[in-house]
Amino acid sequence: FAGPDAYYHMRIVDNLVQNFPHRMTFDPYIHYPYGGTWASMPFFDWLLAGIILLVGLGSPTQQTVDIVGVYFPAVLGALTVIPVYFIGKEVFNRWAGVISAGLVAILPGEFLGRSILGFTDHHVAEVLFTTITMLFLILAVKTARERQWSFSHIMHRDWAVITKPLIYSLLAGIFLGIYLITWLGGPLFVFIIFTYFVIQFIINHLRSELTDYLCLISATSFLVALIMVVSIFQGEFYLASLVIALLTPVLLSVVSRLMVSKQVKPVYYPLTLVGLALAGIAFFYMIDPTLLGSIFSRFHILTPGAILMTIQEVHPLLFPYGDFSLSVAWGNFNTSFFLSFISLGILIYLIIKRGEADKTLIVIWSLLILAFTLGQRRFAYYFAVNVALLTGYLSWLILEFAGFKEAVAKPLGIPTKVKRGKAKPKKPQKGGFRLTANRLYMALGIIAVFFLVFFPNISAAINTASQAPFVPDNAWYRSLLWLQENSPEPFGDPDFYYERYEPPPPGKRYQYPESAYGVMARWEYGHWITRIAHRLPNHGPGGGWSPKIGRFFTAQDEASANEIIEQLDSRYVIIDYDTTTTKFYAGAIWAGSSPEEFLDTYYLPQDGKLVGGYLFYPEYYRSLAVRLYNFDGSEVTPQSSTVISYEEKISRDGELYKEITSLQSFPSYEEAKAYVAGKESSNYIIAGTDPFISPVPLEALEHYKLIYSSDIYIMMPNFGVIPQVKIFEYIGD
Repeated sequence: FAGPDAYYHMRIVDNLVQNFPHRMTFDPYIHYPYGGTWASMPFFDWLLAGIILLVGLGSPTQQTVDIVGVYFPAVLGALTVIPVYFIGKEVFNRWAGVISAGLVAILPGEFLGRSILGFTDHHVAEVLFTTITMLFLILAVKTARERQWSFSHIMHRDWAVITKPLIYSLLAGIFLGIYLITWLGGPLFVFIIFTYFVIQFIINHLRSELTDYLCLISATSFLVALIMVVSIFQGEFYLASLVIALLTPVLLSVVSRLMVSKQVKPVYYPLTLVGLALAGIAFFYMIDPTLLGSIFSRFHILTPGAILMTIQEVHPLLFPYGDFSLSVAWGNFNTSFFLSFISLGILIYLIIKRGEADKTLIVIWSLLILAFTLGQRRFAYYFAVNVALLTGYLSWLILEFAGFKEAVAKPLGIPTKVKRGKAKPKKPQKGGFRLTANRLYMALGIIAVFFLVFFPNISAAINTASQAPFVPDNAWYRSLLWLQENSPEPFGDPDFYYERYEPPPPGKRYQYPESAYGVMARWEYGHWITRIAHRLPNHGPGGGWSPKIGRFFTAQDEASANEIIEQLDSRYVIIDYDTTTTKFYAGAIWAGSSPEEFLDTYYLPQDGKLVGGYLFYPEYYRSLAVRLYNFDGSEVTPQSSTVISYEEKISRDGELYKEITSLQSFPSYEEAKAYVAGKESSNYIIAGTDPFISPVPLEALEHYKLIYSSDIYIMMPNFGVIPQVKIFEYIGD
């Protein structure tokens, strides 16, 4: 399975299949010694477990569970193509729908990456359900606007007018409800739909158009979603979001009707709404300021903090590593990223000119999802649908310009008018196919669309689909199987993994048996440990964030590390190559420290250029993670120690950097230390250039025993090979 969260969804499904329909509300296998609740909504797991039980005829084998789980996201991703086609068809035309559907299937970024085999997470389900929701919402708006659906039709039970828009509104509400019980962040689309209705109310009122149908559609959809959510989940934030979304359109409709009846100028309508909104916020603050703060805090996804920034999917789309870059946007959408902006501009012009409500929905939906995607690249899996639709529309405009509109309107060889008894079959023309100017333009249009829209994505999509990202490699998988087979059962019975658990009483901790113990590892490895080894990680996604794990790995002495590991009742420590190298900076941030306390980038002048590289401080080598993995917990006596001197300079871009001015090697650490102590400047430091060669002496660790090294190795320059994964046992006093 691809991704840590996929492993935990499958852990839930392992348990759910045995206890269907009862899904775990508490899991003692995460965040030991506290246990925890997986922060996710249940529908994705229910749907997957239900299909597994159906395929397995009520008694699925573990192989059936795994195989269905692997294929599940790919099937959901393929199904998403269908509503994309119908949205394109309803808002634009049939061929725009065809192009959009074809494009969304091969966009190589987040959406394809999260819908490949094994990425068994709820993200692809989110896209499918929101796209279906938007399809039915568009159909409801179109039919209701065409039929001028109003309150009078409801009062007179005019079913000829009511039926279609009402059915579409109900279906939109049902799929919105399904989405809301699929992802805990579901109010995102409540906000998008809510924003659309507010804007469309203003547009309709300013254009003196009917607003009744907007109130009827929104009230119906939000009410259905609210009923579905209340039956599953009673979170205050969820309920408040849906109640506000339900009541606001009713208020907007009442205000609109009053202003029309009083013949108030339409321009005062948006001003009145702003005043009512401010009054409503003030009233909400007086009643429950905490809940109001919780609602506004959700917009922090646009500005993630330092800890979240250690996660790749949370990086801003255009500033993934702090500096502006189009690489991530290009990797997700290629040329379509830029084409979609052209399409958005055209649609905004058409909305201003004609006020088409369905196109307004596409624009508002696209702009808001774009804003969230700019804040966090992960939302690109949503934006893929919008990019496909917008590019599909622009592609059709190109084809229309090339003459396809006429070709569709008047197919060749079919007479447009035939008089009775007068029609004579035309004689076939000699000479075969004739290249005309129209046919040439149409061919050029097809070629332009193919190479501009589809061709740039093909190789990238194949590359994405042929990889298995974020999976535990063979070294990790074998290591965790070894741990399962060579460590005691934490609950005494291996079948406890599949049992139905009772959560602890409110305010109480779960009572683990004496045989239970924890496994210390980086946070993202926690779900691997749970499902593959059936052991209890101290840390893991969804199980609670704890700075103690970061402090353990960066501890500068064994005594402070031992204090943490005993607090967490851990028996084993698993460390891999990444923990002390490429991901060490993240551990420092989790610990509440700065990576620059342990290592930093320095530049050395070479051949008129500055060559950058990491230098490792003594604090890096003294951290427990490095002492364990890099040196197996053994004593280290350096053969030499290097002292560098540096100057801080300002680059042409105005950024501060450190330039090495000299390097001097000493035969012992004591001599190097004495040399630094004799310098008045603080710009002399002892540092290492290789994470596996310490310039400072290290004492042997007394309470950690290396019990396993993977049989898959990392090749190290000037060092040889090192096992990719190591497992240590903690031996207390």
